[in-house]
Amino acid sequence: IKVFAVVAMLCSPAAADIRGTPHDLSAMGGGKGACNFCHTPHGMLGSTPSWNHALSTAVYKIYQSSSLEAKVGQPTGSSKLCLSCHDGTVALTETINGDSAGGAYISPGAANLGTDLSDDHPISFVYSAALSAKDLQIRSAYLLPEALKLDRSNELQCTTCHDAHNNQYGNFLVMPNNRSRMCTSCHDLNGWSGSSHDTSSASVYGSR
Repeated sequence: IKVFAVVAMLCSPAAADIRGTPHDLSAMGGGKGACNFCHTPHGMLGSTPSWNHALSTAVYKIYQSSSLEAKVGQPTGSSKLCLSCHDGTVALTETINGDSAGGAYISPGAANLGTDLSDDHPISFVYSAALSAKDLQIRSAYLLPEALKLDRSNELQCTTCHDAHNNQYGNFLVMPNNRSRMCTSCHDLNGWSGSSHDTSSASVYGSR
């Protein structure tokens, strides 16, 4: 009964949400369902959400800036799970529990981040009151909308902005980003409100 409950939790409604999205790998899986490439009820990686995908062993070049107050190191937590596909070093079908030989890798493009993350938004850093006190253009963590969730260590991860199971807003975003609404939930930029960038209707869908 417990095993059935775990499988039900992992595959419903999540499976219904990812079917037909880029995260649905069932077409290349030799009979595997949509859930199995990331999750398994048995033999999962320890201290993870029943994780089944092989992790990358890459060392990443991380984002750096002279104005960055956050302490950013190598990816941790759920971001490592995302990068197990999105850094392009591990085959999409390479799982811990099941067949893992060969298979396709993530296609070149915006979703393939590679191991150089220096041009991507920083991840795996503590988003705290101390950080917003140091950087006045970062809003307090207490003011974040409910959709933007930090992990149990109060770190901002890929999953703060992206929900792998829900693509209703495009790019698997957790909330709409019209007029940079999601970005400005964290970033309080001087001169942004009412500027041409704020009011522009131009689309940047699909960009990084």
